[in-house]
Amino acid sequence: MAARCEAAGRRNNEDNFQLTDNLSEDQWGFVTGQEVILGEKGVLLVVCDGMGGMTAGAVASMLAVKSIKESFAAGRLTPQALDSPDTILHFIEQAIITADSQIKEDGLLNREHEGMGSTIVLAWIIGRKVYVGWCGDSRAYRYNPASGLERLSHDHSYVQDLVDSGKLLKELAFDHPDSNIITRSLGDVRKQAQPDTRCFPLYNDDVILLCSDGLSGVLRDVEIEKILADNAGSVENCRNALWAESEKAGWTDNVTIALCRIGSGAAQTEKPAIEIPPAETAVIEMKKTKRNRIKIVVITLLLLAIAAGIGYFLLLKYR
Repeated sequence: MAARCEAAGRRNNEDNFQLTDNLSEDQWGFVTGQEVILGEKGVLLVVCDGMGGMTAGAVASMLAVKSIKESFAAGRLTPQALDSPDTILHFIEQAIITADSQIKEDGLLNREHEGMGSTIVLAWIIGRKVYVGWCGDSRAYRYNPASGLERLSHDHSYVQDLVDSGKLLKELAFDHPDSNIITRSLGDVRKQAQPDTRCFPLYNDDVILLCSDGLSGVLRDVEIEKILADNAGSVENCRNALWAESEKAGWTDNVTIALCRIGSGAAQTEKPAIEIPPAETAVIEMKKTKRNRIKIVVITLLLLAIAAGIGYFLLLKYR
């Protein structure tokens, strides 16, 4: 596991994060670069990106992380909570909703914190699965050498809504001027937080990456994929390379990165089947269509020939 969180492109740092490599022990923190045997209650990574200006955003993200730590205390991870994928996903959802409530409560008690909020993304690795929960546009990715980069979360943002509704091409989303507008967050007094949760199987050599939009807003997915591919054997190298490249790209926001690599004990990955590129597919389909047309023409000519022969025979017979 490896992580880094700094002000980066801004004066104040409103991001926060927490990691633990063993939820069974109730000890938060991690040992970078060393292998850890997964405990019964798993590993947790959390990244939060605060909003609200001045110090309020930092307070919101700090409260979110603090609340998640309380929800994931070893004593609360009961056999009932860990019973099935459904109960685990429900636990994550309720933990995020609780964090939302605590931010709102603090905003009511402290006028200087009024209007503050935070995004959140977390990954809970337990058994041979990773459970992801999020609210906002902080992201979760999975990279595997056999299958490439996969986005595990789906942004709660205005631009993502445009893409989902077909009003904006996916390729144009990265450069859209309104890419900073989010549609869900923690601390929104108008409504209760609406987190999304998903479960994915784990594979050997998976690299799980959580990040704030300070990273994903300056590096495209294809760039993130290349950096992870070039450094996949070490999460420390991944972290350092992502950090260096985002700075080189001219970061303008706080940047937070949290990574975890699955060394062994998960499912084996298989290289994806070779797919025919769209252009080649189109050519093949055109050839098939042409061949079918030829069949139709040949059959039609045969029928016409038979009909002509029958007609000629009848003409001779009744002449």
